[in-house]
Amino acid sequence: MANPWQHFQLPSTGSASVNGGITAVSRIPGSMEVWWIDADGSVQGAFWYDGGQWQRYTLAPAGSASVNGGIAAVSRIPGSMEIWWIGPNGSVQDAFWYDGGQWQRFELAPAGSASAKSGIAARSRIPGSMEVWWIGPNSSAQDAFWYDGGQWQRFELAPAGSASGNGGIAAVSRIPGSMEIWWIGPNGSVQDAFWYDTPAPMPTVLDFDFNPIVFDGGVPVGGSSHLTIRQDGTYTFSGHFHDSGATEYNVSLVWAVKDSQNMVYTFQHNGHVAGTFESGSRDDDWTNDGQNNAIAQNWAHLASGASGTARAAANIDLVNLTNSLIGTLGTVLGIVAIVIA
Repeated sequence: MANPWQHFQLPSTGSASVNGGITAVSRIPGSMEVWWIDADGSVQGAFWYDGGQWQRYTLAPAGSASVNGGIAAVSRIPGSMEIWWIGPNGSVQDAFWYDGGQWQRFELAPAGSASAKSGIAARSRIPGSMEVWWIGPNSSAQDAFWYDGGQWQRFELAPAGSASGNGGIAAVSRIPGSMEIWWIGPNGSVQDAFWYDTPAPMPTVLDFDFNPIVFDGGVPVGGSSHLTIRQDGTYTFSGHFHDSGATEYNVSLVWAVKDSQNMVYTFQHNGHVAGTFESGSRDDDWTNDGQNNAIAQNWAHLASGASGTARAAANIDLVNLTNSLIGTLGTVLGIVAIVIA
């Protein structure tokens, strides 16, 4: 047979509002802390450490809280606790504690932001975030959230008339990427709202531009290049060179696209432009369309953090140009030569 529940009285009789909320957290395995609204509108706390006795303190003085309102708490990291309660003027009050420091307070939402009889709920789905919900004076559902390094922000989750002004509200975060909350509707229904952290959709196309192309050493050749790669492995590699001088040049261009796993995909071009004293075209134009399975197979790595770098030169071996470019890219674990156009 299971051991029976045991109970004892923590505060003295009459020290808590019979209509007020109560909340608790255990920030570490060897400790528990509980807070409640006192009959005089103060916020009372009690804490216990393994091997010791329960001790009590006043977190906020008389008149700080609605005696009919809720209170909620989270411990987002082992060295911190934060609690929220409804003020008698319909404000939302916040108190936080960091290991080694003292409790500090501020007003999260001003007077008139909450029903004085509202419940309040809070969750920390990840260590760097907290979110709080309460019922507004117009029976709306209100939300405030915080991310590490930022400021608290607020919005209306459900419009006026969505909730009972006297009802409760509860929340869970069953996985780091989701939250769900429930509240009592004005008609006695139970309302639900849920949220999933949806990552940004993966791009299906990546575009890179090298424009304008200007050669060093006074070489009178210029141009541009564009590279498009696609999720299905297809690509379009295009460009243009123009010789505005008297001398002909052999021209080369290399694109190096580096993915998030430090693989590099190269697109190379060799061409020729004529000058005033040679026959042939002053222009070198190309468009190369193709498909490479390596692009398709590694698309997730490309889409999540690809960078494209290009280099062009005149009268230089294409292999040397490619190697000099790759040498500037930092860590490279492999090279996939896609095309020489």
